[in-house]
Amino acid sequence: MSPALPTIAHEGGFPYWMLGLVPVAFYAATGIFQVPSGVVSKRFGPTRTYVLGLVVLSLGNMLIVISPSTFWVFLTRAISGIGAALFFASAGGVILGLQPSRPGLMMGLYNVAFAIGGGFGLAWGIIQEDFGWRISMFSGGMLGVLVAGVNFAAIRKIELVGRFSISDAMAQLKNPRIVEGAIAFLGTWGTYFAAGQLLPAYLQLELKTSISASGIESTPLLLASIVGGLATVVYDRVSRKKLLLFTVGILSIFPATFFGFQSSQIVISSLLVLGFFNEMSISVLYAYVHNIDPMNATASLAVVNTIQILLGMWVLPLLSIVASLYSWPMGWVAVGTIPLIPLVLLINAKISEQKTKPLIS
Repeated sequence: MSPALPTIAHEGGFPYWMLGLVPVAFYAATGIFQVPSGVVSKRFGPTRTYVLGLVVLSLGNMLIVISPSTFWVFLTRAISGIGAALFFASAGGVILGLQPSRPGLMMGLYNVAFAIGGGFGLAWGIIQEDFGWRISMFSGGMLGVLVAGVNFAAIRKIELVGRFSISDAMAQLKNPRIVEGAIAFLGTWGTYFAAGQLLPAYLQLELKTSISASGIESTPLLLASIVGGLATVVYDRVSRKKLLLFTVGILSIFPATFFGFQSSQIVISSLLVLGFFNEMSISVLYAYVHNIDPMNATASLAVVNTIQILLGMWVLPLLSIVASLYSWPMGWVAVGTIPLIPLVLLINAKISEQKTKPLIS
């Protein structure tokens, strides 16, 4: 719904500084319900859990058309966030279960799928501009329900690994290596979603681009993410994994500094760099966490997502508040620099420097 945010805010009568809080409602619900989703996963299995998540997420998108009021917008985004919580870890566990010896490859493909979907979401601004945000959001929700149906038909008879419980997740939460890795990459997660959620608003409000153009101009972030996700196979092949984590972590955040330049060429170039390394960073982190405890990979992903979402979503309001108080360029400088700080935790991190498996065997 990123391209629609300024329009919804205008109709709903809430100030633009709250734009950064709308995605926070989504991610707060996602983070809070990430570990509790283990109850559903334990009872119904990971495949049914992530399909249910898709339905609930889509339902929130469809219900938002009832009213653009502040309360209703935040409530429906929270509903979608609960759906995302049901989806994230269970779907990741299913993907890892297909090729557990190649976590870099599988997590890369997993995040590539997210990037492709996000690209369609940003480009959805074309539909909004022609038919209005209500039809855009409702049709997007209906498409999500259709995708959920296709997934259920394809996997309902397949038993895959990935089931986890709350106790499994709580055990992983006590693992300092998993917690340390998740906190180190808080800025990576926060910067990516600040860019994905608020860049269209910035382009509309500051650079005066149209709704459809703001969505299209943001798509390089997602297109580069596709390539970055595929590049995660490097994790399976290199031995100096700490250096890899540190390098991609820095390059996944700092390019946001250049978004404040009022030049399409600079913005697009920065988007390409950030999208590539940000997606690679998130995928590499997932692969790293999987290798810590392969038998509880789904629970580990749930813990990582919970920590990153609940502790990393501050980047979104940071951007909107700094932009409102000072300027959008200052906001982007803050987003491209302050989130680098948690990466210092990697300095003393105990990371296996062994290769996992060749790309081709």
